[in-house]
Amino acid sequence: MGMICSLQAVSDTNIQLILESPPLIWRLIAPDDPEAYLELMNGPERGLFARLFGNRKRVKAKDIPKLKRSKGEDALCDIDKAWHGIHYCLNGDDTGGEPPLDFLMEGGEFAGDVDVGYGPARLFDSATVKELNDIISKITPEKLHENFDPEAMEELEIYPAIWARDGEEAFEYLSTYLTELQSFIAACAKHHLGMAVYLG
Repeated sequence: MGMICSLQAVSDTNIQLILESPPLIWRLIAPDDPEAYLELMNGPERGLFARLFGNRKRVKAKDIPKLKRSKGEDALCDIDKAWHGIHYCLNGDDTGGEPPLDFLMEGGEFAGDVDVGYGPARLFDSATVKELNDIISKITPEKLHENFDPEAMEELEIYPAIWARDGEEAFEYLSTYLTELQSFIAACAKHHLGMAVYLG
C-alpha cells in the first residue's frame, strides 16, 4: 500500500488533551476502534499471576474516554502518496522548508511517541492552521508547477518515485490532491480548528 498521508481536523481543546495523554490520538483517528487505545494503556495481556496479584488497574472498553468533537471536527483529508511531491513543490526542498508551508514534513507538536503507522502524528493548533490557510489558499496549479522538476525529484528520491516515468500526469496527481488539501485546510480555518497530520 505504501505511505499514505492523512489529515484530521481537531479542536485546540482536544489537541491539549492528546498532548497530555498521547494514547488519545487513537480516539481521534480511529474513534470506532478501541483496541489500539486499550493496548497502549494496558500493555500486553498479563498472565494469571499478574492478573490475580498485580496492583495495576486495567482500562476497560466501557471506560475509554471520548473526545468531544465540535462542528467540523469530523473532517478528514487523505492525500494518498502525493504528500512528498506536494511538499517538494511547495518548498523546493525534499525535507525542509519555511513554516507553515513545510507542514507535511515538519512542524506541529508530536502526539507523544505513539506510532500511528509511520511514527507519531503531529498536531497543529488553530492559529497555525489559519496562518497556513492564508498562504496555501493562494497557491495556484501554475505556482505549484514552478518547482515541479521530475529529474530532480527522482534524484532526491521524492516519494513515490513516479515523476520521471509519469511526467505531467504525475503533476496532475499532485495538483488534484493539493486542491483537496486546500479545501480541507480552509474548512478547518473556517471552524477555528487545528489538525493532525500523520502517515499510515
